[in-house]
Amino acid sequence: MFKKLFVGSLVLTMVFVVVAGAQEKGKVSVKTKAAKKAVLIKAPIAKPVVNKPQVKAIKPEISSKEQEDTIGDLKEDTNKAIADLKAQIDSVKADNSDVKVGSTIFFRWQKWLQNGTASNVNNFDIDRAYLDFKKKLSGGASARVTLDVARITGAARQNLFDYLKYAYIEVPLNIPSEIKLIPLTVTAKIGLQHTVWIDWADKIMDLRYIAKSLVDNEGVMSSSDFGVGALGTVSIAGLPDIEYQGTFLNGSGYATNETDSKKDLGLRINSTVADLGNYGKVIIGAFGNIKGATSSDFGGTTKQVGILTALKGDNGTAYAEYLRGTRITGYSIGGKYMFLPGVWAFARADNYDPSTLSSNNEISRNFYGLTYDWSKDVKVAADVQTSQTGSGVQTSIFYLHMLTVL
Repeated sequence: MFKKLFVGSLVLTMVFVVVAGAQEKGKVSVKTKAAKKAVLIKAPIAKPVVNKPQVKAIKPEISSKEQEDTIGDLKEDTNKAIADLKAQIDSVKADNSDVKVGSTIFFRWQKWLQNGTASNVNNFDIDRAYLDFKKKLSGGASARVTLDVARITGAARQNLFDYLKYAYIEVPLNIPSEIKLIPLTVTAKIGLQHTVWIDWADKIMDLRYIAKSLVDNEGVMSSSDFGVGALGTVSIAGLPDIEYQGTFLNGSGYATNETDSKKDLGLRINSTVADLGNYGKVIIGAFGNIKGATSSDFGGTTKQVGILTALKGDNGTAYAEYLRGTRITGYSIGGKYMFLPGVWAFARADNYDPSTLSSNNEISRNFYGLTYDWSKDVKVAADVQTSQTGSGVQTSIFYLHMLTVL
């Protein structure tokens, strides 16, 4: 009986599955027909889609060997570019390696001791500041440009001004021996340059940061001027070498523009005539200067001549200078002595008559004090300077000076 019941249930289940499948098939058919009908009614006509073929880029495969070669070429080109740049930099450095840039500062403090005005009783100041540029050129030539910083007399503002003090080129001239009358060297000098005497005389005492030399201090001659010149050495067998400097200048000086055709002619000769060993060397120099010369009046308006003799050694210097000219005369006597290492005592007396046609107008000046060589680049001094004109009152000023070379 259990067997009959199992067979009957199996038959009923199979019948149920067949009937359900038929019903589901009918439903799907009905839905599909309805969907197709909706599409035919509502959907727009679709445009045909043309599929374009896609072309893929084919990347070439680079071998490791080719990559190494490419990197190697890049390194080589980079190194070459760096080497070229370095060569250009080195060339610029070589062209300017002999440019010398320096500066000099004259600093001072002054205190009037007697007969000073209220405005000048006590003050600090910079007397001078030089900015110096020197360069050697090809062919043995050289150039120099120097700026001078100082207060301009009469300027509306009394702050420090800078101006050109020197701007010149020196060119050695190779003169054939066949046409030389005497054995000498010649160097041409063109531009704003030293006059023949002042710079040379300043180097004898080597105290320019304390006081100017006689000719410069009294305004007999400008320390630099515009024009042309020549300098060199004359060497004659059996005689000491003679140095010379000749100039043909405007005559108005570095601070004034030329306004006429007049010119100044100057000549200096100097020589070390003897060597006295520990006492030093005997130096003699002389100059002549014609001011205001023209083509029709070569003698000019005024003339000056001067002579200086000095004994200059490592431990001291003594000198005497004499000046004479058209209606002027003067002298300067001085010396310095090192009594302790780096410590010097100095003294100097000047007398100058600006016009021999007048009386009671001689200017007497005295300079004396101590200097100390702090280092090769720094010097300091404590000194007193007095001045008196004729029988007038004497002024006296105490100074502290300092020279700094950078």
